[in-house]
Amino acid sequence: MKQSQFIIEQEGSTSGTVLLYSTFSTSMVELENTLYVDIFENHNYINYPNEVAALYEMGFLIDDDYDEKRFLEDLRIKTLSANNSSPSYYIICPTTGCNARCYYCFEKGAIQKRMNKKTAEAVAKYIVANHDEDNLGIQWFGGEPLLEPNTISYIVDFLHENGVSFDSKIITNGYLLTDEVVDLAVKKWNVRIIQITIDALNEEYNNIKNYVYSKGNPFEIVMGNIERCLKREINIRIRINFNPLEYEKTVETVEYLKERFGKNPYFFVYLAPIDSTDIPSITQEFKQNKKHPLIELLDAEKDFCSFGNYDSRMEKESSHDAILKKYYLTPIPTSCYGGCESSLTIDSMGNIFNCHRLLGHEEYASGNVFSGRIVNDISSYYANPYLKEEECSMCHLLPLCQGGCKYRAFKYGKEHACTTVKGAIKDLIKRAFEEINEL
Repeated sequence: MKQSQFIIEQEGSTSGTVLLYSTFSTSMVELENTLYVDIFENHNYINYPNEVAALYEMGFLIDDDYDEKRFLEDLRIKTLSANNSSPSYYIICPTTGCNARCYYCFEKGAIQKRMNKKTAEAVAKYIVANHDEDNLGIQWFGGEPLLEPNTISYIVDFLHENGVSFDSKIITNGYLLTDEVVDLAVKKWNVRIIQITIDALNEEYNNIKNYVYSKGNPFEIVMGNIERCLKREINIRIRINFNPLEYEKTVETVEYLKERFGKNPYFFVYLAPIDSTDIPSITQEFKQNKKHPLIELLDAEKDFCSFGNYDSRMEKESSHDAILKKYYLTPIPTSCYGGCESSLTIDSMGNIFNCHRLLGHEEYASGNVFSGRIVNDISSYYANPYLKEEECSMCHLLPLCQGGCKYRAFKYGKEHACTTVKGAIKDLIKRAFEEINEL
């Protein structure tokens, strides 16, 4: 018998105890220090048969011949193989143009192009010929997708005419959500969720967005558009890009949104650390913080917003698993689906990408809708696991991130691939443990 590699330990809730969390099995247990030392450091299993049996059952102790890392790799391969069939999720960019100029945008500097009718037709035909008939989702992305409502309608009409059932989601800044657009979203585009980014309030918001050719107060226009969508019972997901260097601004934004929309069941807020953009220094700040400022905000507003795009209200009741999801403590089979065919991104020129963060860089395309997908260096890169890399394979967090974000590793180097919860993991475990004990 041996100890699992994937154990995180820290001080327990009371003096003289140790709190253990398994990122592999998701088990939590609090032990007396003396018991912990005897079992995990001295390997004294004989004197504690009941305790050892319980720890074995929870996954803290495992058989000598059990290879956890091989299990993770096999699970990843199995997951990708199961999804290497007909695509079930398309991210479609009717334009790479945008009416805003956000400083942190990963597409900053990309050439702005709109989708023409020929390409839109090819996209629609590609979906009809290559889609999961039982479970199809479409995400309208950009740029700002609502700059091209006619293109969206053209593709959607083609799908309807060919009997393709789907639900869709829009990622938008919210500025163009007029009555006409909302009507299209509800009646034709089958939109279930609209995601809007709100990073600050009033003039600070306007400065961050830096809208071109805007009229009036953009912040109030977007707030009014949110209200319009909520009246039509569209689920609104507000993303707040959280910068640890601007904690107070985020708190102020959360409090404002809570007061204005907090009672609406179709309104949800989640916090997204600025780590997926061209600001690697901020990513490092997250990882190195011993006291993650995001934790303080979650403590104050845990009933209103979440860390990551997980809406706890979707759960019928609070549970061990639901609490772990809220705190980013749930193991995943693969770091991303960029290596399989179940999810793909199509830009305004019809180029196919493994990852939406590669948009604007045609040299990283893995085919197009006119000739189909191809296997090239970038697709092979996304298909290969990180598990063979020594640093990842020895990390306690491997089940939670499976090597982290391949885009960040690709663009900035592997040291930037790590999950942003790394620096806050012990705080997250502590809070999850406290909530689970309250069940």
